[in-house]
Amino acid sequence: MYRILLVDDEQNVLDALQRELQGKYEVEAFTSPLAALQRGHEAKFDLVISGYLMPELKGSQFLKQFGAIQPDAARMILSGHVDIEGLLSAINETHIYRFIAKPWDSSELKISIRQALDYRRIILENSRLADAYRQIHPKEQRRQMDRPYRIILVDGDEASLKLISNGLAQPTGYEGIYGAMRRDFGRGKARGCQDFSYVVEAFDSGLKALEHAWHNPCELAIVAQTLPEMDGITFLCSLRKIHPDAACILISASPDMNVLTQAINEAHVDGFLHISWVNYELKADALRRSWNIYQLNAAVMHALVSRDLLLENRRLAKRMRE
Repeated sequence: MYRILLVDDEQNVLDALQRELQGKYEVEAFTSPLAALQRGHEAKFDLVISGYLMPELKGSQFLKQFGAIQPDAARMILSGHVDIEGLLSAINETHIYRFIAKPWDSSELKISIRQALDYRRIILENSRLADAYRQIHPKEQRRQMDRPYRIILVDGDEASLKLISNGLAQPTGYEGIYGAMRRDFGRGKARGCQDFSYVVEAFDSGLKALEHAWHNPCELAIVAQTLPEMDGITFLCSLRKIHPDAACILISASPDMNVLTQAINEAHVDGFLHISWVNYELKADALRRSWNIYQLNAAVMHALVSRDLLLENRRLAKRMRE
């Protein structure tokens, strides 16, 4: 039976959740995130569901620390009070599977839990079989791409599109970080840094970008939330039907809770950057502009490395099953 850890400073919330999950899962509940962290050192959990505004730790901080203890546990936030920066952290650092608002819908909660557990099971099974395959074939080299990564960039603002394109045009200087990420994520030898190269196809229209995607490979999409014909969430959901394994990064100058929730629950983004590229202050401030470019390139590398490992494990797991 799957084991779920519940953390919320309101006992009535924990009681309600336990009634929802009673008999279906093994459930442990804590009103103290610090006590829950201690329990994480003692017992394994398949899923942890956390509130957000808790006196000892915010939910994003708790889940980040819990992830360091149990990196394979799926993570969700259940809260009626989350600030923008907290949810951004939950996306980019904590990598939560879902955000569910209070008061929750019982069906949505149960479906989200089942999906999170199913996704975790598949990922862990692929990882286990892939590791077993590597043990049997230790000399087999990782599959090398015979071409650069293909990135689709979409932004309806010409100035923003140019700034981002220029920032991605010169990945030189990031190869060492890329190699370190490969080693950390892959738990083994990294691909050579010379393999870290990409071609960026830039579009000022979501429709043009989707038409391009139908006929061309795409490993990563970087998309502004505001587009001429559609919003960024709609674009990414459409892109995933064409390239389901593509990594996705959403950029917004003024994200709100609705956009962030959709980015997690519908578009399943790998990264969300809160950046305003075109205001006067940013144009005049070279240091801030450089920092935003660094953040963008780091997000690109993280998304591509995560994608590589998932696909590599899936491929080797399939070989092991055969």
